[in-house]
Amino acid sequence: MFKEYGELSTLLYQHTKPVGLSVAGDIEYYSEKLQQVKMPILEAGVGTGRMLIPLLQKGLTVDGLDLSAEMLTQCKINLEKYGLSAKLYQQNLLELSLSQKYGAIIMPTGSFCLLPKEHVGLVLASFFAHLEKDGKVIIDLELPINFKSGEMSSYSYPLDDDRGIQFTSYSQEIDWISQKVSYIHKYELIKQGEIQKTEVSNFVLYWYGILEFELLLKSAGFEGISREIGYGDDDKSYLVTFIGHRNN
Repeated sequence: MFKEYGELSTLLYQHTKPVGLSVAGDIEYYSEKLQQVKMPILEAGVGTGRMLIPLLQKGLTVDGLDLSAEMLTQCKINLEKYGLSAKLYQQNLLELSLSQKYGAIIMPTGSFCLLPKEHVGLVLASFFAHLEKDGKVIIDLELPINFKSGEMSSYSYPLDDDRGIQFTSYSQEIDWISQKVSYIHKYELIKQGEIQKTEVSNFVLYWYGILEFELLLKSAGFEGISREIGYGDDDKSYLVTFIGHRNN
């Protein structure tokens, strides 16, 4: 019934969050945190390469992983456009299995919150297993600070002279017990006033308490855990970044 990160959502993402666009300063933050990492880095939830490509341009070795075939196709196009190359993998993080080990694994800007909460312990343990000794994980989490149940918004995004995307978002509910918020997102590709394609997504985000996530990281084996709000620049931000280290 629903399509997550399909053709139209990828098209809109490419349009509204192009390569190199820094969201709340995330590219600068991750560039600084990774500059001393000599081993390859894995970006989980790489999407269209918005962050991957700037990191490659800084001389870092970064692989990308995503579940969405459409996102990875656009990422390959973007890499070719910038004259860069990277290993890209299509995998579900719940079944992560790569032969490579990494000096760092990153999940910027809330992508981790898309994972089913009952399985995040398995994902974190898998991250730990895919890190080299002295490697680290850097994960952004989103807090539902601005969520309002029943709110609807609609936006039009011109793509060229003939086409555009009409994006509609409906905030369904906030579930305090399961710690999740849910949305219905509808994408409509419109050409010369007629709807050509429609894509509907059931967008669910989970949130975590600070101590809760620290305990999850510790249970997976991580040590030296630290956190920053708003990339260290905004203590009222909806983003909290956790860093955990593999010391053995």
